[in-house]
Amino acid sequence: MENKISLKESTLYWLKLGFISFGGPAAQISMMHDELVDKKKWVTDKNFFHALNFTMVLPGPEAQQLATYMGWLMHGRIGGLISGTLFILPSFFILILLTYFYINYSDNIWGEGVLYGIKAAVIAIIFSASIKIAKKVLKKYYYWLTAIIAFFSINVLGLNLPFIIISAGIFGLIFHYIKKDKNTKQLKNPVKKKLFKKSLITFLKTILIWASVFLIIVYSSENILISLSLFFSKAAMVTFGGAYALLPYVFQNIIESHGWLTSQQMIDGLALGESTPGPLIMIVTYVGFIVGWYNDILGLGSPLFGALLCASIATFFTFLPSFAFIFIGAPLIELSKKNKALEIPLNFITSAVVGLIANLGYMLAYNSLWTDNGGTENFDIHLFILIVLSLLAIIKAKVGVLPLLLTLGLTGMMMKLYF
Repeated sequence: MENKISLKESTLYWLKLGFISFGGPAAQISMMHDELVDKKKWVTDKNFFHALNFTMVLPGPEAQQLATYMGWLMHGRIGGLISGTLFILPSFFILILLTYFYINYSDNIWGEGVLYGIKAAVIAIIFSASIKIAKKVLKKYYYWLTAIIAFFSINVLGLNLPFIIISAGIFGLIFHYIKKDKNTKQLKNPVKKKLFKKSLITFLKTILIWASVFLIIVYSSENILISLSLFFSKAAMVTFGGAYALLPYVFQNIIESHGWLTSQQMIDGLALGESTPGPLIMIVTYVGFIVGWYNDILGLGSPLFGALLCASIATFFTFLPSFAFIFIGAPLIELSKKNKALEIPLNFITSAVVGLIANLGYMLAYNSLWTDNGGTENFDIHLFILIVLSLLAIIKAKVGVLPLLLTLGLTGMMMKLYF
């Protein structure tokens, strides 16, 4: 840390960031760097980027984990809990409100038109994200090959996402072992033992918290609540690459396996997630709300209560591991700043994620562009044009996410009214 800062002042900053953090992880990370390093000088540039590299290794939302890490650096675990929670809390309540309006008012021509236009923007955003990450990561032919294999593995072979990600990581470890860097530094044994003991205690506490909440849910005997808890717990542990890695996993399981959401509902959820502050992975709140609304949770006959309960459960089980990863790993990472042992495995995992993101864009685009009309498939040329124009606006004109969504929403509304 550069300057000593009070807990109250940092709390106010994290609350403000929670309301203004539009634009996805790249924009959010940029905002944090601008404020914490350049303007306020609360954190050094070296500490910031070292923490960022660590969060890139982890499954889950890197921007939220980075905020948690920064809070931990400044004020320990209480600081990490505050920063990580306030980074997502405004988005949680905003998404619940938007999802409620979506369920009740999206079936009129105005709402249908807005969602039609935003759908094009969302698909373009996903493709632009895969292009952006590909430029940064796929610098060697074997990384390109990994991305292509991942794309065909999930799309053609039907392999599940965790298997693909884990396989890429294992291959990366083998590759690293073959090209082992002899200069890689190791932690001294006494330091290792002390820190591993502390991390083990944190791990056991996390398991206790998870088990306590899960047992309460099991006691309710509500199958949907149990399924949501297990699904999002597993998703949080295996989705390397942040929200865009989680989305293919959700798409493959919630839509295709469980049948809880339709493809259209998923695309609409992406639109709502892109238009709110906070991490895009907050779409889990939307998913939980939708599942709870259309199922009679606990037999109370209240769609709103069921929706709020399922949204809370989905959010809790998604983000609990994110906090745990930081509190368990950050102390070790601070003492291993020159250790590059994870660099190559991370690159292989990220390369696989590029392929999975590209597949997500392909699946959403295919399901949106080819519509079934009385047994015959029609190609939606208007939507295709909107997607191409949106992609050019993002890549060439550098249009921000929020202006793009607003423009496409209005465009879609006018198209539905006049065509």
